[in-house]
Amino acid sequence: MNNAFCLKVALLEVKEEVDGYGNQKFKVVKRNEVLSSEVSVSRNEFYEASRSGYKVTRVIRVNNFLYKGERYVSIEKKIYKVVRTYLISHLLELTLEDSKLSEVEGWLV
Repeated sequence: MNNAFCLKVALLEVKEEVDGYGNQKFKVVKRNEVLSSEVSVSRNEFYEASRSGYKVTRVIRVNNFLYKGERYVSIEKKIYKVVRTYLISHLLELTLEDSKLSEVEGWLV
């Protein structure tokens, strides 16, 4: 892990919808591709998240003006859920957990 902004990620703005069968679906309404840096998940953060029922798998940092409250992040075609944000000067740290979702034709399924 280093401080270089070399990890390409997509911040996904989604809109919740319900289909005709009552199933909840997530439509990707905006995809903002940005560069980020990845940092290690600290031991303390990992255990604190576990106690709250989360499994933190990645932590990334982006410039805070690029983040608009997106709740999902796509990294190398894998979808993560944002579980926490933390402001560090001009950077915003996003704590992510794995999701079982994948992106298919503009939908998270």
